Amino acid sequence: MDPDDLDSEISAIRAEIRTLHHRRRVLASSILSSRPLQRLSKTHSLPPPPNQSHRQQEWTDISPLIQSSASHAQTNHHRIAFSTTTFPFTDPSPNAESQNLLGIRIDICGREGRYTKPYYVLLRRVNQNKSGDGKKEVKVHRHTIPSVVDIGRLERIYLPLESTTQNTAEDVEAEEQLKPWKRKSRKQDLKTFVREVRKQLVVWHLRCDAVRYLRETLGVVTRGVDDDAMYEDDERPWERDILGPSANVDGAGETRIAKNKLGIVSLGPTALEAVYVRMEWEDGRVGRFKISNTGVVERAVVIGDAGRDKLTEGIITGGDGRVETLLERLGHVAGDV
Repeated sequence: MDPDDLDSEISAIRAEIRTLHHRRRVLASSILSSRPLQRLSKTHSLPPPPNQSHRQQEWTDISPLIQSSASHAQTNHHRIAFSTTTFPFTDPSPNAESQNLLGIRIDICGREGRYTKPYYVLLRRVNQNKSGDGKKEVKVHRHTIPSVVDIGRLERIYLPLESTTQNTAEDVEAEEQLKPWKRKSRKQDLKTFVREVRKQLVVWHLRCDAVRYLRETLGVVTRGVDDDAMYEDDERPWERDILGPSANVDGAGETRIAKNKLGIVSLGPTALEAVYVRMEWEDGRVGRFKISNTGVVERAVVIGDAGRDKLTEGIITGGDGRVETLLERLGHVAGDV
């Protein structure tokens, strides 16, 4: 058998095994969270008859799994209905200025229907009102929001303090970007603040998911994991996957695009924000395109040995303009789809 055919067959078998493992987890979760099994677990919670002690012991072993699955399902139902929730939180630090905090939890659902780790914003109350009417305002105390969202800027816009009498240049520029009826408003708007934070998080996740989808469609080779799918006689360096796990001493997190009919050898975001995506072809062409907040390819630039490739630029931004169909547009023009 040809070595290339053998490598392809091994890769296909490994992909099938991963698919089966994923399906097994989905089926197990569906069975454990089903209503008949949940009702059955409540029935078996009573003391069993003497002649059924062994059967009850087997049920006791599986009961924690059922309870954990039910709790997980309840949490997911809550996430679907309420993507943003608030809760009281007590700062454990004895030196905290204010130990009674207001916590905000934001849940984001990814492309595969899985929820990411929740994001948290902790607010503390401050009394900055000079009028003496006892009105209290809030200020961001701690948060787990990534740096791709400028939460400091959003705080200055939507949670201004009355003691702030002078706006900075950033505040003026940010305020000019607001809708006319929202300008010159110095009152705190906590609902709009939370809504804007979540909106920017969702947009960021959508862009990252779109780039991951393009990379998965082309095929991604991970260093140390998919060595059988490596290029032959390829001396190009491995690239760190910005949207994947961080690289360690073993090279985990370093990837390259697998061989494909489109001739694309590299595709990935230029920064964690995933606003700009860089592409490279086998013939040496290099391109870059911008993804809008709505998932549309706004602009594209492709440069080769002969200068700018206007035809490829038009293909990237043409059609429906969606980033998810980018490879389909390139494939249709190349005659591969």
